[in-house]
This record gives sequence, C-alpha cells and structure tokens, in this order.
Amino acid sequence: MDALIFDFDGVLLDSEPIHLMGFQSVLREVGIELAPEAYYRKYLGYSDRDCFAVVATDRGRRFSDSQIVEMAAAKTQIMQQAFQESSVAMPGAVRLVEEAGEAQVPLGICSGSLRAEIELPLDALGLRQHFEVIVADEDVQRGKPDPEGYRLTIQRLGEAAGREVAADRSLVIEDSPTGIEAARAAGTKVLAITSSYQGGELTAADRVIHSLAEVTLADLAKMVQP
Repeated sequence: MDALIFDFDGVLLDSEPIHLMGFQSVLREVGIELAPEAYYRKYLGYSDRDCFAVVATDRGRRFSDSQIVEMAAAKTQIMQQAFQESSVAMPGAVRLVEEAGEAQVPLGICSGSLRAEIELPLDALGLRQHFEVIVADEDVQRGKPDPEGYRLTIQRLGEAAGREVAADRSLVIEDSPTGIEAARAAGTKVLAITSSYQGGELTAADRVIHSLAEVTLADLAKMVQP
C-alpha cells in the first residue's frame, strides 16, 4: 500500500453530532433552523463553507463570501470548545492508525473541516504524530465531491515520502457518498464505513463495513493489490 488516507469526521472522530450542533448554533443566529434529519440526509460530507452556502440556497437565501468566512470561524470556535471537553475516536480507529504508523505506511487526512477542527481532537487522541499530511478545507478551492483534496493529499504524501505515491495503490476510508465520489475521481480504492449513511448509499465504494474494528492493516493492503 502506497498510502492510507482518512476522511476525518465520522471516520476517525465521532464528531458529526458536534458538527451538527455547530451548524445549528450559527445558522440560528441568521434565522435558519437546521433539522438533524436534513443535515444527515443532505449536508453531511460538505465542507463548512459549502454547507453554509448550500443551506442558504435551499432556503432562498444567499450569504456573501465574507459572511461565510465569519460563520465558519464562529462554528470552529464552538467546536473547539466541545473538543476540549471531549474527543471520542471511532471504534477501531486508534488501533488502525497506530498499526499503520508502526508499519511505516504514509498516512494522510483529507477533510472538509477546517484545520483547527482537525488538529485539536487529533492532539487530544494522541494521533497527530502519525499523520504526515493533513489537507483541510482551507487548502482547496473546491470541496468534495471534487477530487482536488484527495489529489493534493496524494501529491503531498509523495513529497513527504520522497517517492511516488500512486493513487491506484492508495486506499481512502470514507463515510459519505460525496467523499467516495471524490476519492474515486482521484483514482484511489475506497473503503466505506456506515457511521453516517446506510450501506446501500455507499455502494460506489470498493468495500463497505460497519466499523474499522472489523479490519486490520493486512485486510486493507489486499484492497490495493492488482
């Protein structure tokens, strides 16, 4: 395996309820209520910027670029406070990351969250040192399902390793249809976990499991074999 790349929320960190709370709090200040079922059905998987923009469009509203930047910053402050109080890893995530780190598999994160929303909980979980590359929302122009983020992650992992990292020998772990679409468009193999969506909605992945606790690094390596 040339590289193992994780989405963050719902894959490494049990954080989607915290994201929802952050979006709800910020949107409520501008008169928009975001129901949990709507968030999980449609908006989960978008970057913070895209989520605010799409919610606004769906409600017949429009936020300026500067408004969206301010709203994303406010959401990040809410989430940082929540992460300081509690950061909970997804089942099997810590073991898998540590196993890959010991095997010297290049590890990356590609997420639609802001960097501050990624690094704080990673530090709290003791996992930050394992990841050579983190590509966050502010690193890309286009969020998932665009493949820009995954292509950039692969490029930076190759630069960090001092060798080519081939997309078709890299594995992405995702939990959303938009993330799977982005990873497939970047040319990687994809493992999906049903932490946020039902398995029937994740069939574009190469394999679907319920939890990272079900697999080992050796299982994942087989997925990128020709």
